[in-house]
Amino acid sequence: MGTLLLIGADSSIGQNVAKAFIEDEWQVFAIGRHPERFANGVHFAHAITDVSDPVSLEQARDALQNYLQSSGNPPIEVVVYTVGDILARKVTEMSPEEWLRILNANLTGAFLATRVFAPLFSAEPHLFYVGALTEKLILPGLSAYATAKAGLEVFAQVLAKENPRWRVTVVRPAAVATRFWERVPFRLPPNALNPEIVALRIPEAYYNEQKGTLDILPG
Repeated sequence: MGTLLLIGADSSIGQNVAKAFIEDEWQVFAIGRHPERFANGVHFAHAITDVSDPVSLEQARDALQNYLQSSGNPPIEVVVYTVGDILARKVTEMSPEEWLRILNANLTGAFLATRVFAPLFSAEPHLFYVGALTEKLILPGLSAYATAKAGLEVFAQVLAKENPRWRVTVVRPAAVATRFWERVPFRLPPNALNPEIVALRIPEAYYNEQKGTLDILPG
């Protein structure tokens, strides 16, 4: 039915996004650190260990371009960026390397992936970036994560203004029950969202042509 580029296809949300689009008979092109975690049925799989490395992204793009050319050269209609990382560390205790690691996964990778894969997009693509309810992240230890997610929202707003024919959506879920919670000293809220619930809202937003922000709350 359509073509989806999924970056972060090995994440909990990414796996469920792939399943949702595959069920709708889309072609899904999956990129991520752990291909063994990709959903069954993806049409293209490529491993990349660092989304902040332009060379690795360009190699992934070239591999995908070769695949597309052998399949009638369809353009990419939807892009979903679900890569993320989190760290709970006070500003005065965080190393520069830790700060950059969080920004690279959540923000720099989104910029680079958009820039590198843009030549493969359709004339009117729909881009989704998985963010967070940033106003809920102003907590001790989350300076890097909160900064990256807030920056992602501004990046998406500017991108939409630069490309009026593109639809750009930042998905802002409340707490989601993923492996992220193993990396922070916070308790998983009892009403945390299931990754599948978050994922299903993305094709729904695509079909409804929803752009801007998409807040997903429990209940």
